Amino acid sequence: MKVAWSVLVGDARGTLGSIAATSTRFGPVLRRSLRSMQPDSQLQLMMRANLGEVSGLWRSASMAAYRADWIILAVANPEPDVFSNLIKKTGLQWFVRCNRNRATFGLAPILAAPTFAPIGNPGTLTLSHDGPPPTYFNVSPTSGPGAGEAVVIQATKGLSPGLLTFSNQARNIKTINPGTGGPWDILTEYTAKFRAPIDTLQIFVTVHYVDIAQGRAGLTGTASIIW
Repeated sequence: MKVAWSVLVGDARGTLGSIAATSTRFGPVLRRSLRSMQPDSQLQLMMRANLGEVSGLWRSASMAAYRADWIILAVANPEPDVFSNLIKKTGLQWFVRCNRNRATFGLAPILAAPTFAPIGNPGTLTLSHDGPPPTYFNVSPTSGPGAGEAVVIQATKGLSPGLLTFSNQARNIKTINPGTGGPWDILTEYTAKFRAPIDTLQIFVTVHYVDIAQGRAGLTGTASIIW
């Protein structure tokens, strides 16, 4: 909407609430400022609700007898950061992490701190597909999961073939029941998430195993393929 400022207002630019003032060659203009919003997916809504539930459970009276054990577990299990420096997480962080990993498979929270046992490592991943059009998109690990270890597979949408890293762009694609060895076909789930893979673009895939009894995740294997 074109406007004319009074003699007391020489010029006005910027945004106030949902109204934006701009200046064009035809004079000053007021328009509605619309902010784009991408609605949360069902998975995002579920995980956020779970985070609130687990954090609330940590503060509840039912956790009083267990908090000290989670704090001891955290002190005994430092983890390396991106610079390979060992960082000690808090008991709450371990409690949330383990129970969110279990929630991925629809399992109820655990209150007592687990005794951590070694978890399998998928090692080097091999990615393969056929087509076009493709009928499978297989992910094969060097080493399969143990009997009590479930599989979590994440992937990115098609990215530039020149990229060496993918930051935080990987999304959950498929979870697989404990003890199920590869190769795992993710074509249906990948297409449902990102649509069909596009020629010449690069897809990153990650795999890690989760000991569903203790909720702890193991090391992550990563690979990429240019479609």
